[in-house]
Amino acid sequence: MVGTDNSYVSGYGDGGNIVRARPDGSKLEEVATGFWNPVDLKFDEKGRLLTVDNDPDSRGPNRLVHVVPGGDYGYKSLYGGSGIHPYLAWNGELPGTLPYAVGLGEAPSGLLDASQAALPQDYQGQVLASIWEESRVVRVNLAPKGVSVTGSTQVIVEGDHEFRPVAFATDSKGTVYFTDWVLRDYPNHGRGRIWKLAARPDVKVTKPHQPYASPLQNNVGEPLRKIYAATSPADGKQLMKALQSEDPFLRHAATHVLTRPAYQQQVLEATASPDPDVRLGAMIALHRSGQQDVEPIVKRLLSDPDVRVRQRALLWVGQEGMTALRPDINRALAINPVSPDLFETYLETVKHLSSAFIQSYRNKTEPYAKSIKRPLPDQFIQNFISDKSRPPELRAMAIRHLEKPAEQVRLLTSLLAAGNDAQLRLEAVRALASVPNEEGAERLLQLALTPSNPTTIRAEALLSLTRQPVDLSAKVVPLLQDAEPDVQIEAARYLRARLSSEEFRQALQSNFKASIEVKEEPLQQQFALALSPSNAKAPLPARPSSLQEWEHELAAGGNPQRGRRVFYSQQSACASCHAVQGRGGDLGPDLTNVGLSKSRSQLVSSILRPSEEVTPEYQGWFIKLKDGKVHQGRQIDIGGNSIKLYTHTAGFVSFPKKEILDYGMIKSSLMPEGLEARLTVSDLRDLISFLEAKK
Repeated sequence: MVGTDNSYVSGYGDGGNIVRARPDGSKLEEVATGFWNPVDLKFDEKGRLLTVDNDPDSRGPNRLVHVVPGGDYGYKSLYGGSGIHPYLAWNGELPGTLPYAVGLGEAPSGLLDASQAALPQDYQGQVLASIWEESRVVRVNLAPKGVSVTGSTQVIVEGDHEFRPVAFATDSKGTVYFTDWVLRDYPNHGRGRIWKLAARPDVKVTKPHQPYASPLQNNVGEPLRKIYAATSPADGKQLMKALQSEDPFLRHAATHVLTRPAYQQQVLEATASPDPDVRLGAMIALHRSGQQDVEPIVKRLLSDPDVRVRQRALLWVGQEGMTALRPDINRALAINPVSPDLFETYLETVKHLSSAFIQSYRNKTEPYAKSIKRPLPDQFIQNFISDKSRPPELRAMAIRHLEKPAEQVRLLTSLLAAGNDAQLRLEAVRALASVPNEEGAERLLQLALTPSNPTTIRAEALLSLTRQPVDLSAKVVPLLQDAEPDVQIEAARYLRARLSSEEFRQALQSNFKASIEVKEEPLQQQFALALSPSNAKAPLPARPSSLQEWEHELAAGGNPQRGRRVFYSQQSACASCHAVQGRGGDLGPDLTNVGLSKSRSQLVSSILRPSEEVTPEYQGWFIKLKDGKVHQGRQIDIGGNSIKLYTHTAGFVSFPKKEILDYGMIKSSLMPEGLEARLTVSDLRDLISFLEAKK
C-alpha cells in the first residue's frame, strides 16, 4: 500500500494488519499486526480502539481486541490457516504478543459503541457486537483490566438460522440499525435485510455520545499513555521498570518505545540484566529495532536460564534466518525445564534455517508465503530419537513428530523395552497405533499382558492393538479380569468389535455380572453396550433416551486420560477427521486448543447435534456423478473444466465436469449423527473432559 506522499506499508506472510493514514492519503503506517480477520474497528467513548477478529480454523475463540500502537496479536499467515504453530499466539501465549480483551462467539462481524446509541443507562460504557454464525447480537460489558479492558457478553437479540447480523450504524438521534445477511451462503442471494434496534417506549434512554466528540477521561489508561510519550534517554529507568510489570500492555508499550534509537545502548546492556523480565523485554525490543550484528547476544540468550528467553531467542534466530547460529540452537534444549512448546519452537527453528526456505521467502517465490515448504533435514527426527545422549523426555517429544511411523517400526519397537524411560515407551506405543504390522502387534500385546508395566502403557497398548491387522481376542480375554480398571475397559472395548465368537460373548457376559457386584460403573457400561443387542441375563444399566437427558448426564465430570483413549478409539472415530497435537485427520477442525474456544456445554452440543452449526470453513459439499456415485468432502474448488473436492480418504480429488450430474452444499454436517449410540455414558463424559482440557 502506497500513500500519496510515497509512504508505504508492505508485508509477505505476516498477519492481518491495521493501518492508518491522514485523510489526504499521506503518512501511511502500520498500527498493529497479528490479526486473522479484523472485520470492524470502533473507538469507544474513552478513545480506546477496539476490533473484532475472527479466529483461525483451529484456534479460538473469536476475539474482541484492544488495539494499541505497535501491538502484535500473534497470528501470521506464513504458518497456514489452522493457527496451530509454535511461532503463533492467540491470547498472548508467546512473549511479545498481546492477549485479547474478550472471547466472542463464532464469526463476529460488527461493533458499535453503545454510548453512541439512544439505549438504557446500563448500556453506557459497553459495546455491541454481531455474532454472524450464532445468529446473535451481544452486549459486551467492558471492565478495566490493568491499563486495558476485559469483559463479559450477554445476548440481547437472537434469531433462527436465517438471521445473520453483520454491521451497525446509528442515526443523529442514536437509533441503531444493523444489516442481516439472512442466509449463511457466501454468494450474493438478494435476501439481505436491515433491522432497527431501539429501547421499548416505556424505558428511559440516555443522550447518545456524539461520534466525533472528545473521548471521556480514561484514568485507568493514563500509565500506558505516559509510557508511549517517553522520548528521552532519561526515561530509560522508567521503561525498564515497566518491563517487569505484570500488565502485558505496559510491558509491550515499554518494548515498543525502547526500539527507538535513543535507547539503543540501554537496551544492549539490559539483555544482560539479572532480571529475566528485563532481559526478555530488551531482547524483544532489540529484535524489533532491526539492530545489526546481534548474533553474539542471541547466542548468549540461547543458553539463558529462563525458558521464555530461550524460546524467544529461538524464534528470533528462525525469523531472521541466522544460519550462523545453526550449530548453537541446541543450547536452548540443554537447560531444564524443556517444555513441549520450547521443543516445538526448536524444531520449527531448524526448519526456518533451511537455505532453500530462506532463499524462497526472501525472493517471494510463491504468491502466498504459506506455500513455501519448510521440511526438516532428512532423518532429523529419526536421528534425534536414536541419540541416547539426548534426555529421554526430549526423545519422547520427538516421536510425536515422526511423519512416517510405518518406516520406523524397528526403531519404535526397540524403544518398548522395559529398561527404557516410561514416557519414551508410551510415545512409541502411541506411534505404533498407526502402523499395521504383525510384529508390532505382538509386541503391543505383550506390553498389555505384563502386569509390571505401568497401567497407562498397558491401556494404550490395547488401544493401539485395535488398529492392527491381526485378531488377538483370545489372548485379550483374560485381561477382562485384570486388577486395573483401565486395562479392563480397554480390553472390553477391544472385544466389542470382535463378538463373532460365542466364547467371547460369554466371557463378556460373565465379567459383566462381576462388574455389577464390584460396582465398577465405567467398566459395567462397557460390557453392557457390547452385550446390548443380545439377551443379557443381567439387567442392563439405563442409558439416556433423549438429548436433554444426555446433556444432563454429560454436564460435568470425566477422566481426561481415559477420554484421550476414547478420542483415538475405533468406536468414536474422532481421530479419523480431527487431530490433537498433530495426531489425527484433517477433514475436520484441529482440536488441539478446542477447550479455549468452546465451553463444555458447546462441546456436548457439537457432539450430540453436529449439524446445528457448521462453520463456513467446514461446510460439506457433494458431487453426484452421472454413473450414480456420490462423493462428499469439506472443500470444493470449481474450475472451468473440472471440480476438485477435498475428501476424507484421498485429499483433493478432481472430477471432470462432463461426468458430473449435480453438485452443491450438504445441509447436514460431515460429522455423523448418533455418536452417543456407539459410546457409553462414561466414554462420552471422559471424551468431553479430554477436549475441555485442551487449552
